[in-house]
Amino acid sequence: MTKQAIELLKNQAMKLDAKDFDLKGWKKHTVLLLQRIFGEKDPKIAQIEQLDFEFSSWSLRDASGNESYEAGRKRVGREILEAAISELMAFGMPGKEKSNQDATLAGQITSLLFDELKGSQVKQIRQLIQSGDNDEETKRRLSEIIDNLDKDSLVRIMASMLITDGIVQCLKD
Repeated sequence: MTKQAIELLKNQAMKLDAKDFDLKGWKKHTVLLLQRIFGEKDPKIAQIEQLDFEFSSWSLRDASGNESYEAGRKRVGREILEAAISELMAFGMPGKEKSNQDATLAGQITSLLFDELKGSQVKQIRQLIQSGDNDEETKRRLSEIIDNLDKDSLVRIMASMLITDGIVQCLKD
């Protein structure tokens, strides 16, 4: 997934050199990619959105240097994309993958718990979780439910939890 994201960002950087370059279209495409990769609130998105070619007399006067105003905006756009690529290379994809893995692991654990528990126990746990009690009270009442389970059920639950994909992966790392 990280390699694909890097390739997409490299392609966006290459589009900056196209003869028929369209800033508005490039910005929209780049913003969509960055949102998908880093999330909607990433600061790189705001930086891309701020890029604009101005053709007022002030901007033309300020562009009297080694590079044109347009080339300067393209350079900034390229630097933003290079920073995004460097971030992906150094740290991999942002927390989305982790949160998806966590959600999958939570679902697996919930499923195996409910497979091992009686219907009345599942109902008690659901009511307890939905009650809105503070953590200490919830923990105390959950302990009572767990304490009433027989040893074989507890052993099966623990064994099943330890062989779920997410736990196995954590133990290998």
